Formats: sequence, C-alpha cells, structure tokens
Amino acid sequence: MGREAGKRPKLAWEETIKGDMKGCNIPKYLALNKSSSCVMQQVDPLKCASSGMFVNLSAVMLRLCEPFLDNMESKKDKIDVKYLFCNNRIDFKDLTAINASSEEVSSWIESINNEHAQNNASGEARFVESQEATSSGKNSASSQLRCSKKNFSFVCECFFMTSRVLNLGLMKAISDFKHISQQLARFEDDLESNRAVRDQGGGSPQLEQDITRLEKIVEILSQDKLCYEAQILRDGAFLQRALSFYRLMILWSVNLVGGFKMPLPSQCSKEFACIPEHFLDDAMDLLVLTSRIPKALESFVLDDFLSFIIMFMGSTSYIKNPYLRAKMVEVLNCWMPQRSGLSSTASLFEGHQLCLDYLVRNLLKLYVDIEFTGSHTQFFDKFNIRHNIAELLEYLWDVPSHRNAWRQIAKEEEKGVYLNFLNFLINDSIYLLDESLNKILELKEIEAEMTNTVEWERRPAQEREERLRVFHQWENIVRFDMRLANEDVGMLAFTSEQIPAPFLLPEMVERVASMLNYFLLQLAGPQRKSLTVKDPEKYEFKPKQLLKQIATIYVHISRGDKESVFPAAISKDGRAYNDQLFASAANILWKIGGDPKIIQEFMQLAGRAKAAASEAMDAEAILGDIPDEFLDPIQYTLMKDPVTLPSSKVTVDRPVIIRHLLSDSTDPFNRSHLTQDMLIPNTELKLQIEEFVQSQQLRKRTAAVSEIGQADGADDMAE
Repeated sequence: MGREAGKRPKLAWEETIKGDMKGCNIPKYLALNKSSSCVMQQVDPLKCASSGMFVNLSAVMLRLCEPFLDNMESKKDKIDVKYLFCNNRIDFKDLTAINASSEEVSSWIESINNEHAQNNASGEARFVESQEATSSGKNSASSQLRCSKKNFSFVCECFFMTSRVLNLGLMKAISDFKHISQQLARFEDDLESNRAVRDQGGGSPQLEQDITRLEKIVEILSQDKLCYEAQILRDGAFLQRALSFYRLMILWSVNLVGGFKMPLPSQCSKEFACIPEHFLDDAMDLLVLTSRIPKALESFVLDDFLSFIIMFMGSTSYIKNPYLRAKMVEVLNCWMPQRSGLSSTASLFEGHQLCLDYLVRNLLKLYVDIEFTGSHTQFFDKFNIRHNIAELLEYLWDVPSHRNAWRQIAKEEEKGVYLNFLNFLINDSIYLLDESLNKILELKEIEAEMTNTVEWERRPAQEREERLRVFHQWENIVRFDMRLANEDVGMLAFTSEQIPAPFLLPEMVERVASMLNYFLLQLAGPQRKSLTVKDPEKYEFKPKQLLKQIATIYVHISRGDKESVFPAAISKDGRAYNDQLFASAANILWKIGGDPKIIQEFMQLAGRAKAAASEAMDAEAILGDIPDEFLDPIQYTLMKDPVTLPSSKVTVDRPVIIRHLLSDSTDPFNRSHLTQDMLIPNTELKLQIEEFVQSQQLRKRTAAVSEIGQADGADDMAE
C-alpha cells in the first residue's frame, strides 16, 4: 500500500504532462528550426525559433525528464528504438545514422512494417503507405516509407523529443560558443601579429586600418563569448541535468548491443546502426565542454561514459565516423588526472576493468584508422587527433598495468595493428621534424633580412608587412609541428626501451635506421649550425633534448638486437649514414651532458655499423654483376624472399612490399587492391638467387685458394 501510494502523485503528474504534450507545438518548432543545425544553410530568423528560445526549451525538456532520470536503470527499457521511425511527431529519418545509409534505414523500416503486417494478418493492421512521385525532368520514382502507428510511453516520447531539442538548443549553443572561441583566438592572433609588424617599423595606413578593424571584431566576439558563458557555462544545475540525460542516452544505446561487455558482437545490430549520429556526438561534445569547466564533473559518476568510450572508440563496424571516435579520445584526454584536476579520474584509468583490458589496444587502432578519414582535410586533421592520442598513451605508459597491456599487445599484434601503429608513428616523426627544420631555415632567412636594418627600411612598407606576416605564420606552424615531433620522438624513445622487437623486423629495421640516421645528420651534421635561431624555446625546438633521445633510441634498439641486424641496416642507408657522423654526435653528447653509459653504447654500435659497412662492401664485390631479374624493382637491391604481386605479376622482395603496404594497401605498379595475404611466394626464383649467391661465393673462395697456392709455389721456387 505504501509503495502504491508513493506512486500516485508521479503517475498523475505524468498523465497531466502527457496530455499537455499532445497539443504542444514542440514538433512544429522542431520542423521550423531543423535546418538551423546545418551550418551551411541560411535560415530566416523571422520564421525560425531563435537559439535562445531553444536553449530555454532545452531546460524545460530536461525538467520533464527529471523523474525518470533519477531511476534510469529501470526506465531505459521503456525507450523503444522504433519510435525513431514510427512516431507522428518528429521525423528522424533524414538525420545521419550512426552506421547505416539512408537505403539501409529504409530497408529496416520496411522490415518493421512487414513484421507488423505478419502480426496482424487478420486485416486489422494498418499497412505502410507508399507514395511515388516523379521529380521534374526525371523519370525515376522514389517511395517514402511510414511505419504503422503505435502507442509509445511518455518516457519514450519525452526521451526522443528531448534529444532533438537538446541538439537544436543546448548543443547548438555549445557549438556556436566553440566556433566563437576559435574565431576570437584566430582574430586575437592576427591582431597580435599586426601589432608586432607595426612595432617593427611596418606602419602604413592600411596596417592601421587592419588593426582598428581587428580590434572591433575582437571586442564584439569577446562580448558574444561572455554572453554564452553567462547563459550556459555558469549554470551548473542545467549542465548536470544535461549530463544525466546523456548518461541515460549512453545506457540505452549500449543496451541495444547487449550491454557493457567486450568484445562487441561481430555484427552491428540494425537498431544501433540506425540511431541518429548526433545522439552520441552530442554526448561527447557535452563531456568535452564540462570536462574543461572547473569542478563541473566533481560529483558526477563517469564510469558508464568511460565504458561506452572504450567499447566503441576502436570499432569501425559500429561507429563509422572517425571524427566521432576521435572526439571520444578528446574526452579521455580531458580526464587525465594532471589535466582534469580531479583525483577521481585517476581511479577511472587505473581501476576500471574494461579500461585495463582494451584502452591501449583501441587507442593504437584509432591511431592507425585516423590516417584516412575521407575528409579533404584528413592530412592535417590526423595530426591534431594523434596529438590527443599520443598524450594519452604517454600517460598510460607510466601506469604499470597499462604498460603491461601495451607490451602484450605488441607481442600479439607484432605483424598486425602494432606494426601499423609503429609505421605511422615513424612517418609522422619524419614529416614533422623535416617540415619544422625546413621552416626554421626560412625563419632564419627573414630574421637575417630584418637584421640588416638599412636594406630592410628601404623596402616598401607593404612588402615588409607581407614578410612579417609570413614570419609569424611560419612561427605558429613550426611551434605546432615541433610540439608533435617532440611527442612522437619521445614515444619512440620509451617504447623502444621495453618493446624493441618490432623495430627489428625485416620490413621495419631499415626504415627505422634510415629515420634515425636522417635525424642524426640534421642534429649533429655539418648543417646543424644553420638551425641556430633566436629563442628556440619559443618554437619548442629543443635540439639537445632531441639528440639525446635519438641516441637513446639507437641504444634501446641495439640492446634488443639478438641477431645483429641493426648495424647492417644503419650502414646500408646510403643517404645519411657516415661513420664520422656518429663520432661528431658523441662529442656533442659529451658536451651537453648526455648519459655516459648511453654514449658508450652508442659508440659501440657505431663501431659495429662501420664493420657491417665493410662486410657489405666485401659481399658486393663477391657478387659482382647481379642479374636484373634478381634485383628488387623498387629498391634495386638483391632480393632474399621474392614474392609475385597477383595483379601486376611483378616480382618484388617481401620486406620491401610489406613496408609499402603498411602505408598503402595497393599494388605500387597498377594501384589495384593488395594485402599481405595476397602475395605469392616465388620459390623458383628464390632458389635461383640462392644458387647464384653460393656460386659467386664459391668462385671467390676458389680464386682466393688459387692465389694462395700460386704464392706458395713462387716461394718454393725462390727457395
């Protein structure tokens, strides 16, 4: 009786609100304003509800949700996914689905209708109505599917309507706030650069106009930003209710795939694949925002969010959009203890079982997946995303349980995802450091121009302004690239210490050696003095630290080299290897206070590389002229394990083609699809090469014995 009495007020409240909702105009507002969520579309402000109105409506809808948010575990089962396509209030079908095309969504709706028709075979069912319309100028027809009407619970209706209102209200406002903040930062940088140009003698009427214009823009954007902060960021209770709602969203979404358990089912369910992408994207955006507001998450339980992120971050078969999965990393990045300021987040990473089992693995997988996003900005996007991943991986390396998991993954996936991760890490390191060093040379050139004040003042003011703008632009590029390069080289340093084996694989060892030799040439070679710039710390250029790390990586890999393949790989690099370079680097390391043990082992490795170079020259002399059919067509080196490519029928050396496939899964000769398992061993050619090598070695030995015999005979005759 007591429990029944306790339920009555709540039930009465629900019925009252539900009755009011039947006549409300929320769907009308949603229809009017739905295009405003698309940034590229212009809307008529007189016909559409304002963002402020939708933020207020968001607050109202969250209040309506409060009763079932307090008891979401039991209420989530009342949320029927079929509401998305079978309700008569809001049309969700045109929204981007999480992992389904519009055709797949339509197919699923049709299957729902067929199921409904079968369950109502007596004729009492209401069938799907289809309308065919011919577009002007075309003869093609299209059909629009509508699910049969169904009664949904108040909780279900309120949940989905709130999700849509939040997307158009609170989350749209958060997106606008982020855009305003980015614009403000960009214009502040431009203003600072222009003022710097003026201070350095580049004062012209046009420059003064630009400064005045930028000052006005900065003032307006600053006011707009403060308005958004006052409306949203400072309303802690509002944000807490929104977080609670999105926690329910996460629980409901995970329920569609069987709950919080790993690994995920191999096949993504249609129910999960068809939910709107913005449901989960909005949840991540809100987490990123609140994670950056001091104490906003202090009393909020984050375990469910963490479990969700770990489950889906590495799964392309469940979440198609790589940028959404990258946003999950951004959330975790905000939760690192040193960044969040919350002691509770440390226990999240160190005591959460799913986190311990899958976090490092999924981060490595995403690091690889993000190479190709399909966006026209993918080349630059990947560096920002990998920056977040690298920071998180560096933190996890210092957590013993995660470091052990990392070592285990490297062992299990030595030829799989870990090798791909290592390959892209090396690619990024080479590109970022090379780009940074080249830009530093260009910065020095402009610095030299400005130092010659007489010649500089003779130049037209407009030309000086343009050169200074380029100078400040390149400063920002160098600073960004150097920060990422330092992270990547640091990651190579600490992983090579305890996981050296992947660096020594046949398809990787020569690439690693070439990278290290190139870095060594830049930092210790003859041109190193040309990289001296004023205030290198401003660009995060730390040549001493980089040189120490490069030497450390050499030594770490050498310590794990049980088969002595690393010295030969170092000496085989014809572009940057020079035995004198190692001696020069060692001298610099002594001067800058390098670790004596590292320097000693570094020089021992240099000695072995020099010996390997001598042996390679002797071997080359023994082989003489090598038949062209024995040479790899990509690197023109003698093949050891020839394989034939199935499409182009070209024969190449296995390590060479595998190295290519780590970055590009196509045949290099005709661009057709190619994977490692498609390579065809050319055993006949391999035997011919081995016979050739043996015959040349035998010929050399025979000639040597003959020379010795002739020398002995000459000695006998002399006696």
